[in-house]
Amino acid sequence: MRNPLIGPILHILKKHPEGIGEFEILQALKTQLPELKKIAENANLLLFRQHFLIMNALYQLQFSLRQEGRLSLTISPMHIQLFSSKLTPLATRQDIDNHGEAKLAAYYLDWKEYEKTDEQDVSQLLASFYTRIYLNDDRDAALETLQIFHKSPSKEEIKRQYRKLAHQAHPDHGGNTETFISLRQAYECLLL
Repeated sequence: MRNPLIGPILHILKKHPEGIGEFEILQALKTQLPELKKIAENANLLLFRQHFLIMNALYQLQFSLRQEGRLSLTISPMHIQLFSSKLTPLATRQDIDNHGEAKLAAYYLDWKEYEKTDEQDVSQLLASFYTRIYLNDDRDAALETLQIFHKSPSKEEIKRQYRKLAHQAHPDHGGNTETFISLRQAYECLLL
């Protein structure tokens, strides 16, 4: 299905030869196409759908521009830019080819992904995102708690260090209950 946002997005990109971010494209589209604000009632689902429609349009445009061979389009959330194919920086072409853009393009070009994603799916995506952020902060604290001073210990190293410190901190061996619990939490966090 041809995305009706391709024309308006191409117009926006032509106005910004230096490139533009996805957020700025969304703001410009909302001004031009007020109905874009009404494609979902739930705020998170609305944002997902707007994002999906923009990315779908960008990848459709990128594909058609590559077929024509005159212009290239680089796509990232922070910087989207049209280039003359002759002027596209080599580094940009390599970034496109080497950083999983094919997977992203396949996802955003599949209308089924748009249709099947509902409010609950978006809530789960957001919860997963926030959990990963929270766990990354926790991971550093957990490494410190287990007195592991490098970022990527093996599971065996984590288990060995946990057993050593847990034995020392176990309340049955004269240790502190809070310390023991902290060690266990750190261990659980690192094994996720």
